[in-house]
Amino acid sequence: MHAVIINDLEEYLSGDLPPSALDRFQAHLETCGKCRREVEEIQESGGLLASLKPAGGVDPHPSFVAQVMQTVAEQTAPSFWTAFGDFAFGRRVVFASLLTLAVLGTVLVSREGAYAPNPTTPEAAMADAAGSPNAGQMLVTLASYEP
Repeated sequence: MHAVIINDLEEYLSGDLPPSALDRFQAHLETCGKCRREVEEIQESGGLLASLKPAGGVDPHPSFVAQVMQTVAEQTAPSFWTAFGDFAFGRRVVFASLLTLAVLGTVLVSREGAYAPNPTTPEAAMADAAGSPNAGQMLVTLASYEP
């Protein structure tokens, strides 16, 4: 359907379309067969649905309407925190957090010995380089050094 029809379709079907817009709407329907067929199909569907409605019309009891309105008014929109309102869920989250913290702490403590401490003095840095090819010369230099 074209924009002219889509924008005014609801008002046209209900009979509330102003005369100027109605003329434009009907003029488009006369020139566009596709839109005309779709509007006719919609009107036919509306007629079929209207035929399903009982002739006498059934209105709900006023107390039913009042109860429904009261229930709607009492309900509040769910917030983000209502998902965490369950106490059992909160306990599970706390337990999972503590378990994760314990595992990470164990890993960090077990790997702490694998790293040598940083030398703080130049002598400690040179002595720490015992695996280097000229480690013996470094130790002789340190032994002969007098401050």
